[in-house]
Amino acid sequence: MIRNLLLTIGLVLATTTLVFSQSGTLRGKVIDKTTKEPIPFVNIIVELGGTQAGGTTSDFDGNYTIKPITPGRYNLKATFVGFKPVMIQGLIVKSDQITFQNVEMESTMIEIQTFEVVDYKVPLIDKDKTSVGATVTSEEIAKMPNRSANAIATTVGGVFSADGERGSVRGQRSEGTVMYIDGIRVRGSSSLPESAIEQVSVILSGVPAQYGDATGGIINVTTKGPSREFGAGIELQTSQYLDAFGYNRAGLNMQGPLLWNKEKTSSLLGYFIAGEVVYNQDSRPTATGIYKVKDDVLRQLEATPLRLSGTGFGTYYNTNFIRKSDLEFVKATPNTENIDINASGKIDVKTGPNINLSLGGSINYSDGRNFNYAQSMFNYDKNIQVIDNTWRVFARFTQRFPADKESKSLIKNVFYTIQADYTKYDQIAQDPDHQDNLFNYGYLGKYETHKVRSYEYGFDTISQKTAFIHNGFQDIAVDFTAGTANPAISNYTRQYYELYPEDIYHNNLNNIISGGGLLNGMTAPAIYGLWGSPGASQAVVGNQAGYQRIDNEQYAINANASADIGNHALQFGFIYEQRVDRYYNYTPIGLWSLMRGLTNAHIEQLDVMNPKMVYLDGVFMDTIYYDRKYDALSQRYFDKSLRSRIGLPVDGTDWIDIDSYDVNALTINYYDANGKMHTASLSNSLSIDMFSPDELFNNGENLATYSGYTYDGKRIKMKDSPSFDDFFNKRDANGNYTREIAPFSPIYMAGYIQDKFAFDDLIFNIGVRVDRFDANQQVLTDPYTLYPALTVKEVSDLGQHPQNMGSDYVVYVDNLRNPTSIMGYRNGDTWYNADGLVVTDPSISLDAGNGVTPYLADRNNVTVSSKAFSDYEPQISVMPRISFSFPISDEALFFAHYDVLTQRPTYALRMNPLDYFFLPVLGSPTINNPNLKPEKTIDYELGFQQRLTNSSSLTLSAYYREIRDQIQAYRYTAAYPKTYYSYNNIDFSTVKGLTVTYDLRRTSNARVRASYTLQFANGTGSDPEFAKGLIQTGQPNLRTLFPLSFDRRHALNLMLDYRFAEGKEYNGPVIRRKKTDAAGAEVVKTTQLLKNTGVNFTIFGGSGTPYTKSSKIVQLGQSGIIDGSVNGSRLPWQFRIDGRVDKDINVSWGEGKRQSYLNVYLQVLNILDSKNIMNVYAATGNPDDDGYLAAAEYQAQINAQLSPDAYRELYSLRINSPGNYSSPRQIRLGLIFNF
Repeated sequence: MIRNLLLTIGLVLATTTLVFSQSGTLRGKVIDKTTKEPIPFVNIIVELGGTQAGGTTSDFDGNYTIKPITPGRYNLKATFVGFKPVMIQGLIVKSDQITFQNVEMESTMIEIQTFEVVDYKVPLIDKDKTSVGATVTSEEIAKMPNRSANAIATTVGGVFSADGERGSVRGQRSEGTVMYIDGIRVRGSSSLPESAIEQVSVILSGVPAQYGDATGGIINVTTKGPSREFGAGIELQTSQYLDAFGYNRAGLNMQGPLLWNKEKTSSLLGYFIAGEVVYNQDSRPTATGIYKVKDDVLRQLEATPLRLSGTGFGTYYNTNFIRKSDLEFVKATPNTENIDINASGKIDVKTGPNINLSLGGSINYSDGRNFNYAQSMFNYDKNIQVIDNTWRVFARFTQRFPADKESKSLIKNVFYTIQADYTKYDQIAQDPDHQDNLFNYGYLGKYETHKVRSYEYGFDTISQKTAFIHNGFQDIAVDFTAGTANPAISNYTRQYYELYPEDIYHNNLNNIISGGGLLNGMTAPAIYGLWGSPGASQAVVGNQAGYQRIDNEQYAINANASADIGNHALQFGFIYEQRVDRYYNYTPIGLWSLMRGLTNAHIEQLDVMNPKMVYLDGVFMDTIYYDRKYDALSQRYFDKSLRSRIGLPVDGTDWIDIDSYDVNALTINYYDANGKMHTASLSNSLSIDMFSPDELFNNGENLATYSGYTYDGKRIKMKDSPSFDDFFNKRDANGNYTREIAPFSPIYMAGYIQDKFAFDDLIFNIGVRVDRFDANQQVLTDPYTLYPALTVKEVSDLGQHPQNMGSDYVVYVDNLRNPTSIMGYRNGDTWYNADGLVVTDPSISLDAGNGVTPYLADRNNVTVSSKAFSDYEPQISVMPRISFSFPISDEALFFAHYDVLTQRPTYALRMNPLDYFFLPVLGSPTINNPNLKPEKTIDYELGFQQRLTNSSSLTLSAYYREIRDQIQAYRYTAAYPKTYYSYNNIDFSTVKGLTVTYDLRRTSNARVRASYTLQFANGTGSDPEFAKGLIQTGQPNLRTLFPLSFDRRHALNLMLDYRFAEGKEYNGPVIRRKKTDAAGAEVVKTTQLLKNTGVNFTIFGGSGTPYTKSSKIVQLGQSGIIDGSVNGSRLPWQFRIDGRVDKDINVSWGEGKRQSYLNVYLQVLNILDSKNIMNVYAATGNPDDDGYLAAAEYQAQINAQLSPDAYRELYSLRINSPGNYSSPRQIRLGLIFNF
């Protein structure tokens, strides 16, 4: 991989044709204010925080262009001898757009050093409107109620948000939208310190060719850069005593110069850093609150979980009799605290007047407990701990080649940018008590089994004696000592011993289980299948408690080069990206039952060929016994490892009592060959490397899965990556298959060229992008057979083939071992019978009684091997992009575009050899498809923008999208050796919409940005799992369009900012008081009550999203019968208002009366505490009632529960899930101090 990266760097330096930068362009004309004549050779620079960020001189016609410029707010300065200097302050440069700004200069005969200051006004009509979206600057962000990048994106019309999150963009699945931070494609967390965000740009359509690998939208986040002057800021925010959720945030940012030039006039090295710490007591606020068991009741349940059944031998769980009176209502979810640490930094190095080097990065660390509603009533103490860590760094080098002042060359404004970046994302999910102590997960205590030989009267054929013959071993007692790892679960067994103290009730492990006790590796079942039991480790991997580690990396080199050739702004580039993804998962509770099966497996039989007769004083006692028989072939690797760690002979016949293991004392019991019990100490605690990989795979019930790590958790370097064939064939020194799996390391490359030019009044942006994606892994050559099969051209011994059969069609026969006739053929997903006619159900037409059977190449060796696999074929996508804008006048313009967008597969792509290795022995598995192809979107849009007044405009845009080759669950019917489920590129959807946007610039006190979107999003599937339930019932994938689950027909976004200024511009309420000054004159003092005070609202409203109604009431977790059509019903309308009221206070301090800025604000999310309905039950259409408890057909089932009353109460609480409602009102008070 490193060699590939170095090669790519070489290509970059040789050609400077690389891709992707976040930059904008400033263009305009310098004219004489009086004569309106162009002024040539004017010096023009742009400054950010007092530091020059770019510059140029105007040409003979007064035209100038400055690029590239990092998005942000700048001051433009223009100077020329004989004219007054001009400074335009607050000029906004947007990502990937041209900002037009003309400069008017007034002639003078006196040399003036002071600049004429002009405030920049953002134009209502953007001439360069070749893409559709919005840009939100730091000044607007600072006043918004929610200042995260994703929340800002939701304020743009066309972005779907169900509950404040960023979801679908214009009818595309959420994963179709990608985010960039400072030019780095985001993997992992996108969290940034709120004070670090300079600009958020959202591109909904008209995507320039420099962007790719996305089929929805693009979100560009630019962080703040260094300043020429030192500055700092502190922010504190809390919800303590304002709501129940305990949100607290503290932030700090600093900026300034690190190194000056000799003249102390310019900063050569500047920095910006920002960081924040967020502590959330309740990381998952709910609108409904929750019921949890009272603390004293919980302690009692943990101490005494059982009660006698009263109907004979056995026990009941006390949790089954909990009533609502035993519960308490709490507003905040317990044990869901979270701490987030975000930091961002940037260093700019000015190595020369035309060379810039920028270094930067960001980090997010999160440590918190996951909320699980099913565990929140009884088992919140065991909420899973998830630790996330994302960090990214970049280095960006930019060189400009300015033209001479008097140059008449057609080629100008040449520059190139090269950026290298690296992203690392780690995640650990674990039980907070056990963490990576895997053998603690299922450990309840020591179960010391006492064993004796058992006999029956019979005849021994070797000694030819009739006697009491040894026939095995009998357990006579099990002593239990509770452990401390899982005390609440250990108490099930401890109390069972108390309820049944007689030895007969716990003379073996089976009796303990049947009476209600638990063994190592067991946990208490869910309460009526509704709520998790106290003390049980919660699910991390699938439905099992466990330990999970994710380790993802991303390496990228990208750059672009640009030049203005006459009227054409050419840009071209290239990107190389490689990801390296690793993970491992363990489900350690299952280790205990696995160890029981692996230990002593080789000594289960008695050595009956060597009887031993019992004599007493020389008298035969009519008793014959046998030693245990050693069977080397049956001994498992774990057993060998265990004996070695105990210090026993590896080939001995000592019987080890695995459940007697003491995790604290590291002791274990064993019986020697004479039946005597001993206690031994282990040299080290039990560990995962004591197993072989195949043992952990557990015949497809995997207790360990991994990629990029060895089975025992050792990280595999890329240079040491095993081959695919190694998984099937490589062994270690002990003869065990190593089963190593290389990291998932897909490679993405792209190149583009685009030309932005003006033709008369038309501005065109025409480009083409070519993407190449290589999953860089093996795929099943034929998804319908796990073994190589013969095709028509290879089969000539079973008669003639129909003429319409292609030479590469797969042949199917009547018998695997001895085929005598052809039953049919297959070409891809199309099946044919023996006559060459298309059939829809091969299980009927091609099955001769032995299943649908391909003609295998090696019929005598049906084992899974690498022979059935081949390399993923790299996918090349060509994407033309055409967009234009046509200004009719200074007050109106038309714009339109045509885009083709593709995106690499984002779901179920990673190859896992285990899926195929155990496919023959599993039931009906669902596995990934490593051969998925890119998805594709074709996008059309036509729009019109009209200036309404001097401060407002209206934009109308109509769009149409076709989205093809989306991923959906798929059944490979009649695959050999069995039908299985996977995924395929079969989904299709269309999106039609109209967006109306109203933009009112600050007029008096108000600033408004509003949009209404009418949209119809229909398709064959809303997400990759949408069809899974259907196809598992034997039905085919849907091929008709229906409303997608995120199809919001009507959506309204409104951002309203109402603010009072100060001084002469203040127009709010005042208090006037008369006073007498020192001279005795009467003066009137005016107090502006609301100066620098404002309020900002973001309002979201929309019609309800679709759901599928059911005609049959079913129990929670079950599926009903569709009533009507798929997604034929709608949720209620939704409405939400977020608000922020704040006041700016100017503070003077220090000897020089330095000005500082204090902002006090109150933030309220969901002001009206709207309880929007997010989900309903299909049969009733209600969010809190599925109809089950009242349905007549289920009353007998309900009344058969242990406690019908308790069941009804617990069930009714379970179905009123907080996930069915939007988040509640949250109130936070904050303070920002900048100095």
